Amino acid sequence: MAKVLVVDDNQDIIDALKRLFLFYEFEVVSAENGKIALEKAKSEQPDIILLDALMPVMDGFEACKRLKRSRFTKNIPVVFLTAKYTTAMNRITGLQLGADDYLLKPFNSKEMITRIKTILKKDQMIKTLKEKNQALTLSNIKISKELQSKEKHKEPGQSTVTDSLTGLYNSDFFLERLREEFNKALRYDTSLSLILLDIDSFSRFNDGLGYQVGDYLLMKVANTILNSTKLSHFAARIEEDMFAVILPQSDAQSGHFEAEHVRVAINQTELLDNDMLEMLKVNRRQKNEYQYLTVCTGVATYPSPCCCKTEKEFLSLAKQALEKAKSEGKNKTASITKE
Repeated sequence: MAKVLVVDDNQDIIDALKRLFLFYEFEVVSAENGKIALEKAKSEQPDIILLDALMPVMDGFEACKRLKRSRFTKNIPVVFLTAKYTTAMNRITGLQLGADDYLLKPFNSKEMITRIKTILKKDQMIKTLKEKNQALTLSNIKISKELQSKEKHKEPGQSTVTDSLTGLYNSDFFLERLREEFNKALRYDTSLSLILLDIDSFSRFNDGLGYQVGDYLLMKVANTILNSTKLSHFAARIEEDMFAVILPQSDAQSGHFEAEHVRVAINQTELLDNDMLEMLKVNRRQKNEYQYLTVCTGVATYPSPCCCKTEKEFLSLAKQALEKAKSEGKNKTASITKE
């Protein structure tokens, strides 16, 4: 049962809203001004706050500002309930303060309940995304031992070795590890493969669904990469939508196979379920476009046809392979191997 905090200085309106919300099986808490609303919002932790704009003691605008500043209440959705004579600028001010919507008095009961339920559903979707992000981060536990070892021995002021969003290694540590593995391959004359993965047209997700959803998708891709590679492999996020996997002692055939394995796994991973797509207002025509994504992968293997002598040259070969795959279209894998 969702809990709503109704804030209004008019007792008749509070009583009417209580009857309405109780009819639709909401739990209702009330306050007659913004000051009391702040106290009840913190103690009651409602799922949503319906806030009158113009009240004595503390108006809705000041109350909203303080609600959004408090760590206890900043994530609670706020809907302004304003009189028709309230200026358009005041309504805009409410939205700028962080309100999710506004309704006009006198209100239409069905419209109000529909909009409240829509906001609550969207809020739940965002919470679900955050929970899944946390779960995906925890699933990266397979790299924790090495991470802890590196953290213990890092110099003061040295940056962390992991990417804060995905939990994979970051670009700086990737370059360090690539240098170590490449020098090892040179010294012991063993094979080494490097996979670069680039998400096809990732900007469409950020532009069409928002950056918060985009970040969630990057988490999903990172988790799929980890689940599709071996413990001996080294996965990193090296750019916004580009990832890398280092495969020690992997020849050209193994490197290409692993790249294809990861590419297919990502392509078959459902990113957003139907409820999320509905809340994001994705129509049927766009559903397939947003429900799945594809990547291009480029593979370089040492020894290489260009006889590269440094890890930078080796990385450059992998980038060439990636560009080759992208030039052939989306969802492709290309390799540069020994002749």
